[in-house]
Amino acid sequence: MEVIRRARRADIVAVAALFREPVQPLLDTFDLLDADPQVALVVAEDDQGIVGTAQLTVLRGLAWRGTSRGLIEGIRATRRGVTSALLAWAIKEATKRGCARLHLDSGVARGDLTDYYARFGFDHTYQGFTRSLKQSPRD
Repeated sequence: MEVIRRARRADIVAVAALFREPVQPLLDTFDLLDADPQVALVVAEDDQGIVGTAQLTVLRGLAWRGTSRGLIEGIRATRRGVTSALLAWAIKEATKRGCARLHLDSGVARGDLTDYYARFGFDHTYQGFTRSLKQSPRD
């Protein structure tokens, strides 16, 4: 059974392994995310250690009649049951935070997940665009 809890700085080595990314850039970003009340970075943990992670960000703006909406991204898991638990957590947490909508970021290359996400009530309603920008130095 997994426990989903707020990520701690000490978890970032395991999170970096899930992302297959170097540790230092994630450590550099962790403190910014952890200090932001609109961001919930969580890990799923079982008796084997960290087995998943996800990030929920609450967005506010004039779009959607000014309602809050959530964005779930960065879902990584060692097995599908963990992904299901992270999605269920995100839905519950976004609702608790007053979000009227929950957006799920998933690459178009992951079209195989459309039916899986539909089981959680997600509709494939839009396709976005991405533009890479030169990375600016951190403050």
